[in-house]
Amino acid sequence: MSVIACLDAPVGPGIGQPHDIALVQALLGQIDDPGNRPYWTGQVDGRACDELADVISRFQEDFDLLEESRGDIRAMIDPASVTFQCLREAAPPAMAGLRAVTGTATLYIPPRGGTRVLRTMTARLRTLGFAGDTALGRSLAVLAERVFDRHRFVIRFPVPPGTRLQPALPYRVKVHTHGLKWVTRDGRLTSSEISGALVPPSLLTLVSAEACRFAEFVPEQFEIAGRHELWLRHDG
Repeated sequence: MSVIACLDAPVGPGIGQPHDIALVQALLGQIDDPGNRPYWTGQVDGRACDELADVISRFQEDFDLLEESRGDIRAMIDPASVTFQCLREAAPPAMAGLRAVTGTATLYIPPRGGTRVLRTMTARLRTLGFAGDTALGRSLAVLAERVFDRHRFVIRFPVPPGTRLQPALPYRVKVHTHGLKWVTRDGRLTSSEISGALVPPSLLTLVSAEACRFAEFVPEQFEIAGRHELWLRHDG
C-alpha cells in the first residue's frame, strides 16, 4: 500500500478509485451547503454512486464552477480541476493535511509536531536501546523514521512495566501511534489519543509492510476485545 496526499484520478458518475472517492466524500461532508447542511451526509466508504454525483453537481452549481472556460465537467472532479481546488479550499482547517491509503477508504491526518516527537524518541532508542537491548533500539529507531518518512505519522514503542533488562526471545514489542487522526465511516475525525478509538487496520498494515523490511521483525496483528493491535515479534 502507498499513500497519496491529493486526488489521484477523476471521481464522477460510476468512476473513481476507493481512496479518491473517500477523499471527496470526506471533504464534501465537512462543507455546508446554503441550507447549512453538509453536502455529503452518507458514509465515507469509497464507493461511487449516483447520489455522490448529484452532490458534486450541486456543489459545482453553488460555487459557480461550471463555466465552459474553466473546463470543469458536471458531476466530475478531476485532480487538476477548479472544482477540486475549490473543494480543498472550502474545507475547514481541521482537514488540512488529509491523506488517503491507496485502494482503501482510509483517510488520516498526521500529527502536528511529529518531527519533534520522532527525534526525541529515536535519540532515546539509539542511546538507551529498548528494554536494555541496544541493537533492538537502533532497529526500532530506523523503523520509526522510515514510517514517518513514507507516511508522515509517528509510531512509538512503550516498554512494558517491569520488563527485564535483557528480554527473553522471542520478544514482542507493541506498536502505538502518536497523535494520529483519521476519518470514521460516518465522516467524523477521531484520534489515537481518544480512549476506545480503533486504529484502522489499513494504517497498521502500512507499518507492517515497513517492518517486514527488517529481517528481525515479524509483524503480528491481533484483535483484542474489539481493538486492532500491532505487535512486532523480535527473534533476535
